[in-house]
Amino acid sequence: MEAGLNYVTIGREKWNMIVKTPSQRGFGMVCVVFALACVAVAVIVVLFARPLRRYVRESLMQSVTSAHYQVLCPPGTLSQETMTQFASQREPLFASLDEKLNDAVSNTEIRVIFDPDFKAAVTPTDTTQVYEVTGTTIRTKLSGRVPDLDPAADAEALLHVAWGEPGSPLISHWTALWLVGRWQGQELGMAAAEVEQRLGHKKVANLLGQLPDGATSPQDRALLGAAWVGAVADLAGRAEVRKLFSAKMTQLDVAEVTRALGTTPTELERRWQMWMYAYIAGMPPATHSMTMPMDMPMSK
Repeated sequence: MEAGLNYVTIGREKWNMIVKTPSQRGFGMVCVVFALACVAVAVIVVLFARPLRRYVRESLMQSVTSAHYQVLCPPGTLSQETMTQFASQREPLFASLDEKLNDAVSNTEIRVIFDPDFKAAVTPTDTTQVYEVTGTTIRTKLSGRVPDLDPAADAEALLHVAWGEPGSPLISHWTALWLVGRWQGQELGMAAAEVEQRLGHKKVANLLGQLPDGATSPQDRALLGAAWVGAVADLAGRAEVRKLFSAKMTQLDVAEVTRALGTTPTELERRWQMWMYAYIAGMPPATHSMTMPMDMPMSK
């Protein structure tokens, strides 16, 4: 009799294990799935909260359009007349840039967003620029009641269309400045020559940031960098500029640049010096001697 009871007891225990174990395991699995779902939601919030807020904010903005521009701003910050005037006055710049790019962007629309709360991301361009270019969309800070935007922003947006994604933000910015061709109302090369007279010659390595150079401001570096791109265009052709623009470089230095352009460091620097001193030769004398240095041997 006792053996029979023990058998029944053992049977019940096994039955309980059979019945309860899947349920307990199922509950544990639900907890794991729930925890993973919470982590996924947290990651999505972290990664997409800012773009989502931006999308909603920009969807509610007022806008005007012209042939090649859509201009947006928060309601009440700018009048429709002011926005329309900005767009129409931008059209000659677009036409000039399109011509330089061989009409490759004639059907493009540039989206310009003026936002009082805009903060530019920290970029390797080191130019203290107050705009951000993503494809053909330009975001910039609106200060006051008069919209203002660097023409290089338009050029950078159109270069994305004509030449594709740039390999380096710094080279992209310099190329955009070169494409505009003017610096604060002055022809780019002459403006760069004035900086050269004031600071002395800056080697390509200085411009790329390889060599420490605290005497050169971000603005002067951007101007000289754009002038150097101009030197590449004038002496090697625009195809070489496009090659430089598109090159994916692990590190932006002279070695990578010469590899992208198929030249040597000596030849790269020699051409840059020749181009710059050709400009300086036509300018009034500086306060100090600017005779061409003889430290760069001429290639044969």
